[in-house]
Amino acid sequence: MKLGIADTSASAQDVEAGCNAALALMASRNVTPEDAYKAVMSRSNRERRFDRHAARAWDDAEDEAIRVAYHGKEPDDDPVLVPIGAEVD
Repeated sequence: MKLGIADTSASAQDVEAGCNAALALMASRNVTPEDAYKAVMSRSNRERRFDRHAARAWDDAEDEAIRVAYHGKEPDDDPVLVPIGAEVD
């Protein structure tokens, strides 16, 4: 799954670096981006059963992507990590 950052003013290079950092974080936790995204969407839909470990991996990966893309500074906009061009069940 390819990732992007929506609603951002960061440069394309910074977004790419942030997304690579997000993918590395998920990989370090043995969670695929697909599983992490599915879990976080299940949680946002208030489903009772979802993979908490995978949802946390997505949350932390999003934080890491934004930290890297904005060089540790607080963004002026409201960026979010998003899947790009992937179908997720």
